[in-house]
Amino acid sequence: MEVPTVSQVEEVIQQFYASQDQAFQKSAQEYLHNLQKEPFAWDLAPHLLSSQSENSQFFGAHTYQVKISRDWNTIPEDRIEWMRGELIRWIVRYANGPGFIRTKLCLALSAYAIRAVPSHWKDFIPSFCQDLRSRVNQTVDGVFISQQAMELALLDFLTIIAEELGRAEIEPGKRLQLSGEISNSMPLITSVIQEVLVGSTVASKPKALVCLKSWVQYGVAFDVIQPVLGLALNSLLDDDTFDAAAEVWSEIMSSSSASKYKNTICEGLMPCFASEWARAKHLESVRTENDDVGKSLCQLLSTFGDNFSDWIAAKFLRPDIVVYLEMMMGFAGFPGYYAEDESVSDLTLNFWYMLQESLGDLQAEGSDDNLEHNDGQEEDRPIILSTISTASSITGLDQQSLQAIKEASTHVYIRLTEVLRKKLEYPPHNEWLTWTRDIRHEFTTHRQGIADTLINSYHILHDRMLSLLIDTCVMQLDEIQKASLSGMNPTENQQLETHLIHIEATLFCLKALSEVVPHTEDVQLRRFFSDQIFGRLPTAIVCRARETTLSLVGCYAEWFKAHPQFLLPALNFVIPALEIPQLAPYASKAFKDICDTCRESLVEAIDAFMTVFANVERSIDPAIKGSVVYSIASVVQTLPTERSIGPLVGLLGDIFTRLNECLETRKQRLASGNTEMSATHRQTSSGETELEPVSAMMVQQLNFLLSCCKGLQSPVEEEFRTVDGKILQYQKIVESRARVLASGGMGVELARSMEQVIQGAVMMWPHEPEIIEKVSQIVCTMMTASQFSPMYLPFPTLISIIGTGFQQHAFPYWLDAAAMIVPAYYLETTGGSLISKLGSATIPTFTDDAIGSTPHPGASSTVHVVDLESQTAPASVAPKERSSSELENEAAFTRLLSTLVARTMDGIQSMINMEEHPDVVHSFFAVLSQFVRHAPLAFYSIPHEQTEGLMNLAIAGLALQERLALKATLHFLIEFVNQNYEHPALKQRVDDLLARIGPQMVRGILLGIGGHVPRSMVPQLSETLYPLIGKYPLECRRWMQTLLIEPSFPSKHADQASKEKFIKGITQARNPKRFKEEVHQFSNKCRQLDGSVFGSAI
Repeated sequence: MEVPTVSQVEEVIQQFYASQDQAFQKSAQEYLHNLQKEPFAWDLAPHLLSSQSENSQFFGAHTYQVKISRDWNTIPEDRIEWMRGELIRWIVRYANGPGFIRTKLCLALSAYAIRAVPSHWKDFIPSFCQDLRSRVNQTVDGVFISQQAMELALLDFLTIIAEELGRAEIEPGKRLQLSGEISNSMPLITSVIQEVLVGSTVASKPKALVCLKSWVQYGVAFDVIQPVLGLALNSLLDDDTFDAAAEVWSEIMSSSSASKYKNTICEGLMPCFASEWARAKHLESVRTENDDVGKSLCQLLSTFGDNFSDWIAAKFLRPDIVVYLEMMMGFAGFPGYYAEDESVSDLTLNFWYMLQESLGDLQAEGSDDNLEHNDGQEEDRPIILSTISTASSITGLDQQSLQAIKEASTHVYIRLTEVLRKKLEYPPHNEWLTWTRDIRHEFTTHRQGIADTLINSYHILHDRMLSLLIDTCVMQLDEIQKASLSGMNPTENQQLETHLIHIEATLFCLKALSEVVPHTEDVQLRRFFSDQIFGRLPTAIVCRARETTLSLVGCYAEWFKAHPQFLLPALNFVIPALEIPQLAPYASKAFKDICDTCRESLVEAIDAFMTVFANVERSIDPAIKGSVVYSIASVVQTLPTERSIGPLVGLLGDIFTRLNECLETRKQRLASGNTEMSATHRQTSSGETELEPVSAMMVQQLNFLLSCCKGLQSPVEEEFRTVDGKILQYQKIVESRARVLASGGMGVELARSMEQVIQGAVMMWPHEPEIIEKVSQIVCTMMTASQFSPMYLPFPTLISIIGTGFQQHAFPYWLDAAAMIVPAYYLETTGGSLISKLGSATIPTFTDDAIGSTPHPGASSTVHVVDLESQTAPASVAPKERSSSELENEAAFTRLLSTLVARTMDGIQSMINMEEHPDVVHSFFAVLSQFVRHAPLAFYSIPHEQTEGLMNLAIAGLALQERLALKATLHFLIEFVNQNYEHPALKQRVDDLLARIGPQMVRGILLGIGGHVPRSMVPQLSETLYPLIGKYPLECRRWMQTLLIEPSFPSKHADQASKEKFIKGITQARNPKRFKEEVHQFSNKCRQLDGSVFGSAI
């Protein structure tokens, strides 16, 4: 960089600060930043400090700081001490200000000290103090240095050096030397602070307190700063120094060593808190609603309470503690709305929680829980503050004192409950609308904080708290009743709006307590949910009180379960709100909570339940209708099959009607041959694309249908069943379906409607992803059923829908459905496990050709294979004679797999196709994994060329970069390699396949390990290679030796020695962990990560 003139640099600085052009500011900042890297910047700094411009002066001071911090080693040895003198001279020159430049120069000197001590600046703090004091009342470079100017400069440096030592990265040896210097200088530092606090001007005292705070943060021992603690305490009683002193004491109380000096601190501060001055300051801030005045005092009191709540609890009855609690109560109820008018009240919430915990931990003296060892006794030292006469210790309480404290705490928390209840109140609606979004969010968050505090209060008050709130609710209902005589519109009846705001806060308190009130509570809640109170809550007004009541009802779902007689009144309150947009989200949540929790209790009242729902169904917002349908279906699920048909018809009647209307309209449009009419999307006025109305309606109604299917799932997790148990369960479902269909009536109509809708959607919208996704989700949900419902389609229909749908359009959703149908239905529909189908390996076998043929009714099916889930088969087990339907189902699985493979291979014929459709690749190999694991007969019954093709596709997939697709590919290969057959023909089939693809498979795995796929996939590659080597050790060794002899394979960074070490390591590894480590080390070598921290992480 060319050396600029001082004037040129100053011009850039001035333009940087004056310009509003962000692009220019960025380029100017970059120029100035680069300027400071240049050697000539050392000479530039003093010229800029001599400028008349404060901006230039600041940049000059900053340049000194940057150069010392970054380029310390470029200072010649004989100029290091000269540099110190130069910096001190500039600090003295700016002792009178501007303060921000003096501070920046002190930062530069601090950076100097950290590097120069002790070799170039021994006793740096006494040296600096002496240097500054020697210039008091002198004129330096035309600047007169007064006593106050000297103090400000000295305090600036002492403050900054403490802060910098605390955050700078310093090598241990250097830090030890600096710590020694600090320890030796602490008497001087405390002396400087003490001198300023005792006799200096008002302007210097806050600076001295800030300096003291920085040394407390640094970690100076409590007894070291003892000489100034009394002065710091007295500073709390002075308006000019209160804020700074409060920060000092907050830091002291929050320090790790504070607990050792608990009594000293508490006995020193409490008289100050209870003083006339503090009480007057508190009353003034509350009375005048002065947030600024109140916040500092509240912060100090809250910090004290947060750290010493146990001390307060033990001294609860002392008069000064009573004064303290009064002040905290006043701050908890600070006037105004939180966030909009004040920011004080939130500071107290944690204290009330801590105090409740401490009150709960109090024990009478001599009780078993109070017997403790002396190891943890506080380590108070005889530190006497200026306002402290003694420092007593906390002793145990007698039973009488403990009881008195508990009674007093009850009164305190009853009052706190009322104070907090009032703070929960919303502003009038018109005022709320004027608040910004951030303010609303802060206020709402504060309400949740109050809710948490109320929960803790309940642990002290218990039923008294419920009684208090419910009594308040009764009074507020009376007021609402009176106010409603003047009109039911809150926007026109201000008195009514006010009373609704009041009761909403009370209801919110009751809602908060739902987390801690026991479900067995049988007095207060029974009273609240009676007609005399709950029955009087407003239902004709849309307001927040109703929103909160709806949430409250949902929160007490467990209580309703234990008190089912109150369920219908609660639902009569909730269900009508579903059709009111403002209330619907709250109502749907409450409805779901009740239905999920109380489904067994609602069974008896299902008819009344459905009648109430029918009255509001058409008015329910589609955005929440799915949740409502799910909730009702979860109740219907508990009914016996025949009993569930009527409620299901009532629940789905309107949904099926609309679905059939969509299908008919779509059918007519397609029949018209009009391309525009048959289009499923349209362009909006803004140029975006959306579903046309009929297709959008179809998606919406299918979503409701999906919600119903999900709700019909059993909430009890299905226990693990044996193969025979699964078959028996499936047979029960088939028999139930046959029985319902044979009985005719609504059950048949329901089943027919379901089949018609699902098949119709697949035929009418085969290429529309949103509709097909919903259909496939419905199909998948049906497969997880553990009990029959008329809604569920039979297996033949399900497997046909999946195959047909995928043939029409290769959506991954169909592959996901296929991956589910294999484990869900294969064993149940095809005759059980392989042993039961094929017998043991001792039964005579047949030719390899038969394995590849497709089973058909009446065909021989005596392939003899060891069960995949067994390492050894039982001897001489005869195969089971399968029925024609079981053989047909076996063939259906084979046809499905053949369809999936053919359709996928048509669309994915190259690596580019695989990279473009990772979702299809992932889902495809997930299906193959399921077939290999659960349906190997079907897997080996597809045509040979398809098997070869999918295996080649898997080998190509080893080079995929997309993690999800690559992971699915590797999982399939692991499943494939882990097959363990003893049947000669089938074993030969697998061995022949691996013999053909093995070299390419190993090549792909080694390339991935060598760096051709993301490093995070190396563990999965290792898991694929491990079983392959374990099963074919000689072949794999030969393949790897052939491959690794190639130059630069699998990476140019792997030499021949590392390759040989790799082969030896993995072939001799006796466990997966060791094998994985060998692969990891070789992968790091190939990626040039060996020996790095990043490379060591597996």
